[in-house]
Formats: sequence, structure tokens, C-alpha cells
Amino acid sequence: MISSSVPARVCSSTARSLQVSSLLRHGISPSSCDALQFSLFARNLQCSAQHPRQNALHSTSRRSFHSSSRQQSKSSSSFNRISYKVAVSSSGKGRRFHPLKNAYHFDPAVSDVIGVSRDPDPGVRRRNRPDSGEDAFFVSRVGAETSGHPDTDGAVAFAIADGVGGWTESRVDPADFSHGLCGYMAQSALAWDSPAEKLRPKQLLQAGYDQIVKDPTIKAGGSTASVGVALPDGRVELANLGDSGSVLLRLAAVHHYSVPQTHGFNTPYQLSVIPPKMRAQASVFGGSFLEDTPQDAAVTNVQMQHGDVLILATDGVFDNLNNQDILKIVTTRMVMTGAWTATEDSGVKISDEIARLTVPGGLATAFPPPKSTDKNQQALESVYTLQSLLAASIAGEAKVASMDFRRDGPFAKEAQRYYPGDYYRGGKVDDICALVMVAIDESLIKAE
Repeated sequence: MISSSVPARVCSSTARSLQVSSLLRHGISPSSCDALQFSLFARNLQCSAQHPRQNALHSTSRRSFHSSSRQQSKSSSSFNRISYKVAVSSSGKGRRFHPLKNAYHFDPAVSDVIGVSRDPDPGVRRRNRPDSGEDAFFVSRVGAETSGHPDTDGAVAFAIADGVGGWTESRVDPADFSHGLCGYMAQSALAWDSPAEKLRPKQLLQAGYDQIVKDPTIKAGGSTASVGVALPDGRVELANLGDSGSVLLRLAAVHHYSVPQTHGFNTPYQLSVIPPKMRAQASVFGGSFLEDTPQDAAVTNVQMQHGDVLILATDGVFDNLNNQDILKIVTTRMVMTGAWTATEDSGVKISDEIARLTVPGGLATAFPPPKSTDKNQQALESVYTLQSLLAASIAGEAKVASMDFRRDGPFAKEAQRYYPGDYYRGGKVDDICALVMVAIDESLIKAE
């Protein structure tokens, strides 16, 4: 968990860190993809988790939310329908990262939710958690498929949460809170019985937190959260509490980015459940706990367009990669796969092939799929998509950077600024979770 203030991540939509013309000059183009093959998933992403470095500092990132004004509501008959292609990649701290095994692809035609287990047995839910450590996530439909509301079909609710690691000192598993929060938010989104545009992410966060407080199996803990609701007209509302964050990329530029809410260095806003005994002890000694509420979340609204890439990630990503790092990773992959192509003026445009790359197995059109001995070949192909590639690339690069003792990431730079005597060096080992959403204009698909 970390604090705010972010010169390392500040960039504007006009400041492109990676011009496509430069990529092409270095031999990176759709036509050169054959030489790279599956290395986007494998060579650059395969890494083993080392033992976490012992250091008094916890993770700190630098993010806030630059927001636009809320978009006007649109008639369901007056907009181009946007579909959202979503994938998640995660890796628990101290565990080996598997780009394909740790990939989760959301396909509403197959499942109405990913990232959570709806089994009534808490033990089963715990065993079925994704390999994300104390980080958690979910992606789901909004409401029932047969709700009858025109904007509900195609609406998506999604979130990431980061359990507060400090609770381990009180013998509390932080993962119970974060995974439970995502599970309850997913339930609330699926049970929504009104038009999807009336569902607000802050409202969803409140519903999940209320259920956490009532859950007898969660006696203590805390978590940050970044929550979103995306409507089929391209409107996306995001609520961010704490130091997880969001980045919206458009045509090889950062269009929006988030900034963390913090009380101070290494002290993010967080939802908490405080046991009565601990509260009583704190009152005796004059202490207090951080008890922020869902209403404290910062809200922003964006209008996603065809070919946009929205990223939600925990501080395990942002402590090790800044905005420019993420932009470079995404732009390189988008150009390599042919999702973005170069223009004559050294800019980029959306390729006609982007929609095909986002369907299950669609990445095989750019890269031959890997030869697998796994019996579940169909499941492997289902995550072989553009969005899965982007999510795995971001998570994999963050994993590599977190274990690099020579490369100072955003966390190290901020730690050096606050504690110059300690001179923290290198990356920050932590749980990692990256959720990637690619916007596709369905009218353009039909026109092809």
C-alpha cells in the first residue's frame, strides 16, 4: 500500500512515449510478428518469484484520478453499441508467474462472472480463489440476461481490491476481506434489477462492504478497491478508494489516469472491519484505526471509444511500473498484433482486425498458438486473446520489475524521497493483479 503524489506517472494525451514510427524503425511491426511468435506470452513473462525482500517499507504508489465531467445520458437508440472485451492476469507474491495459467477471460456467453466463487461453503470459496494472493478481482454482467432493460445486455461491472497486508500482524488473512468484497460486489451486480445506467460503482462498493460487515466469517481486515460499471454506449464510471488505480489509453497516448487517495505516506484510504476488542484496546491507549467508507471513493466518468484500452491494477503493478512503462507495453503489443497500425503522419489508427483479435483464440491470427500438452487445450485457446495478452504483459513486466534490485521503480523513488537515509533500491515485491478492457464498436464489426 502506498501514498500519493505522482510526477513519475504524470503524462498528457499529447505526450506519446512510443511513436509507432519508432517501433517500425526497430523492426516491430505486424509483418515481423512471425519471428516473435509466442514470446509475448512466454519469453518476456516467464519468471520465478523470489523470496520477498525484507524491508520496513510497504508498497507505495502514486496515483489520483483525473476525471472528466459526467457524460449526458444517451437514448438507447442513438449510440453505437460498444462491447467490452475483458481479461485479467494475476500473480501472488512469492509465486511463479504463469502467463497462460494465471489468465482469466470474461465471456458473458460462457459465464456471467469471473474471479469469484459462488459456492455457499466459505472453505470451498477460499480454495477456488484465483492465484492472486491478497489481491482480488471480479468481472460480471449487470443484472439478469432476461431483465428486459435495453442497456443491461452488454453492461459490465468490474473491480479489483487489495487486502491490507498489515493485518497479518494481527493473525488476520487480508485475502479474506478483499476476495469477500469482490464476491459480494459481484453478487450485487448480478442481482441488479433496474436499468444498468442507474447502478453506480460507489453504490456497488457500498453494497459489498455492507455484506462484509455482516459476514460472521470475516471478523477483521481491510482493503482498497477500484470499481467500475461500463454501459453499452461507451460510458464508464469508476470509483477509486485507496491506492489501486486506473489508466485509459487511446491511440498510443494516456487519456486518463488515477491518483491514489492517501492519509499520508504508505497510508491509503481503506475499508475496514475492526473487532470490538481491538477498538477497545485502541481507545484505552489513545489510538485509532483507519475507517474510510465507500462514500469517500473518488469518482470519475470517461467515454470509451472503439479501440480504447482501460487498465485497472493494484499497487503491485503501479509500484513497479509508471504510466509511460504501461503505455509502452500496451502500444508495443497493439502494434505487433496489428490491433493498432501506423499512419502516414507517424501516428496510429485502429485496425480493422482488432475485433477479431479479441474473440477466444483470436490472437492465433497474429501468432500461432503454443503447442500444449495440457488436456484442456480448449480452455487454453479461450484465453488466447488480445486482452489476455495485454493483461499478462503488464502483470509479467511488473513481476520482473518487482524482483529487479538494480532498477528503481516508482515505489523506490518515492521511498527515497520520504526516507533518503534508508535509500531503498530496486522493485517492490507484492501481489500483482491487472485487469484489461478493450472497447469494440459493434457497428464497425457488422460493417466489415
